[in-house]
Amino acid sequence: MSLIEDIYQNLDKALALAELSPEDKGNYYVLTCPGCGRREAYIYKTGARIECNRQDKCGFSKSLWDYLKEARGLTQRETLEQLASLAGVQLRGDNYQDSRNEINKAEIWKAVVDFFRKELKGDSGKEAREYLRSRGYSEQESEKMGLGLYVSGPELKDYLLSSGYQGDALEWIISSLKSIPNNYKIVIPYYDPAGLVKGIIVRAISNEVKPKYRYNKGLTRETPFNLDRARGSSDLIVVEGYLDALAIRERAGLRNVIALGDSSLSQTKLTWCLKYGAKSFILALDNDRAGEEGTEKAIKLLLGEGLKAYVLRLPEDTKDPDELIRKKGPEAFKELYMNPDKAVKWEAERILRHPGVKTEKGRDEVIEATIAFMGGIQSPVERYDFEESIASGLGLTALLLESEFKSYKEKKNREALKRDYREFFKKGLRLIEAGDLQAFEEHLKESSTELQIKTTARIPELYTASLLEEDIRRARPGLKTGYASLDDLFSIPPEAITIIGARPSHGKTTFLMNLALNMVKAVPDRSFFFFSYEESRRQIGVKFLNILSGHRFDSGQNIKCLEDMIRGDGQDQNNKAWEKIRQGQAELERLTESKRLWIIDEPYFVDELAGVLTLFKKQYDIGAVFIDYIQKIKIAGRYATRQMEIQKVSETILETAKKLLIPIILGAQLGRDPQHGDKVRLDNLREAGDIEQDANLVLGLFIPAMEKAQDNGETSREDTVDLQVTVLKNRNGPVNETRILNFIRPLLTIKDKSKGW
Repeated sequence: MSLIEDIYQNLDKALALAELSPEDKGNYYVLTCPGCGRREAYIYKTGARIECNRQDKCGFSKSLWDYLKEARGLTQRETLEQLASLAGVQLRGDNYQDSRNEINKAEIWKAVVDFFRKELKGDSGKEAREYLRSRGYSEQESEKMGLGLYVSGPELKDYLLSSGYQGDALEWIISSLKSIPNNYKIVIPYYDPAGLVKGIIVRAISNEVKPKYRYNKGLTRETPFNLDRARGSSDLIVVEGYLDALAIRERAGLRNVIALGDSSLSQTKLTWCLKYGAKSFILALDNDRAGEEGTEKAIKLLLGEGLKAYVLRLPEDTKDPDELIRKKGPEAFKELYMNPDKAVKWEAERILRHPGVKTEKGRDEVIEATIAFMGGIQSPVERYDFEESIASGLGLTALLLESEFKSYKEKKNREALKRDYREFFKKGLRLIEAGDLQAFEEHLKESSTELQIKTTARIPELYTASLLEEDIRRARPGLKTGYASLDDLFSIPPEAITIIGARPSHGKTTFLMNLALNMVKAVPDRSFFFFSYEESRRQIGVKFLNILSGHRFDSGQNIKCLEDMIRGDGQDQNNKAWEKIRQGQAELERLTESKRLWIIDEPYFVDELAGVLTLFKKQYDIGAVFIDYIQKIKIAGRYATRQMEIQKVSETILETAKKLLIPIILGAQLGRDPQHGDKVRLDNLREAGDIEQDANLVLGLFIPAMEKAQDNGETSREDTVDLQVTVLKNRNGPVNETRILNFIRPLLTIKDKSKGW
């Protein structure tokens, strides 16, 4: 950091400008304007320039340095000393001398710029003025931009000598200008962030001259152009050309613009911007291939730093912001400036323009490019928006892309670990060959422990507030059951296990099937999977058809009658029955053919089941998974007790639900409890392997009429019975609440009880 920057960083601007009655407004001070005398001037706390905001364009704009120098009648050296004193910075030694030399050069450069500005107004500046008018700049605007006419020859040196400048600094500046050819006419002064002139940029007015811009020899351009005006602004407009920046600043009235001088935003220039208060960036680079590539690189750099980035999308027939302002006026640019695209959405659109995106290979390449880009996004919110844009364009789910991204990161981590191992062995081999066994032993102790930790331990990610926000935005709300009386108490939790427990013949399977149909109808854009470990897919399928048809054939044998009707064996073939059956068949076909309802009877081992669900997750947006029922699921290996085996099954299913971010609803069969025959209890599940510990929600089903008939050794023949649903466990709501539903047994249909729950 230079001495001058050190001074500005520590300077109390309110104290330095006390005569202008500064009023603290947070990140800036309101001042009495030295130009018009009104309370409409301001200076940012990280800024170095006084500006007037007066509506009738007072026009006062001056660097803090120049204001103090002129207002107090100081020399350059005295200005430095006074600012250093106000900032509490001690001037001493070589640092002080270097700063004085720097200021001396800046003063000569300012005189050079003043000379060129006068030349532009004279007879020799006619051609250059006509060129500027052709670009839409009035003489007044050209003057406010600080533009001049480049003139080589003895006239400049004579002017500087007559103004009292001499010495090595003068000779160095005159020498540095000799590298500029005569066919470059327009002079643009280049200021450092403190507002001191550091050199000049010259532009050719003929399209035949390449490159368009040249610089005096020795000019370093590590700071963005116009940062002396834009410093203090939290939002920066980023353009390529210097005239673009000047047009936006003077014609559109937006001071928060910087120019790169090319299409590349470097880390050095970004660091300068951040140093002076920038937090978000609106990229408005040229509308050509270089500009697009530069925009993409800038986005990666900005998002990699966790910054906000936007892209200002220029019309197709417009090359750069300057041309837009020239063709359509400043308001056209300001309108675009107020409505930029989010950078992640711009990048998603660019990736989706892949020419082969509709082919399998092209689609894979798009996903690969997406995952690679995601790896550089620091902000979880930005990554979420990017995933959503890509997923929408490909017809996929953002959750699938996130899963692929995690696999990609794991792959990269493995590759990095391989590189570490190679280096570990290479260094060890070199030490052995050199015969330095002591160094080899130290290498083993230090590096092997570190590698072992990398191999065996997962280093946790810092869980920040922004990650929490992303998780909340990403997480789906719980699913409704379709029963108002139950939805009043809970929803089916996502990324978790729900257990539906019941004794035999108390409606467990029927309740699971009704839940599945309710959800399929309520959530039309997701797929639901019903795994039956107890009955065949034909048996489950005909039960679904029975529910969807809703026709009562026989109180005791409705399923058999339905199958007979379909086979053509039934006696009751009236039009009403057939109409309902056909409607039920059409609905079941619609749900299954659209792959929104899956009926599966494969007796997968639990690890196989987890693998199948992972595969389905990559292909479909899973709404929920139903499994009937947990005690029937097998697991490979030997366990001391059946209870331990079921517990391991439950743990595997829970891990699958969390990994795939899906709700899994498990049926569980409970044994009869002689001591509490009138209710189901959470203790009954503990006898089934402590599986309730893995569940977020546990519901117990109980049919009093069925229990009474079993106690009396009778058969329950009621068509409609009460089904009690008790909340036995609920991590996110009330427990021990019971609701009563109507169970229409011939139709296998469960409905809300009309009143009284």
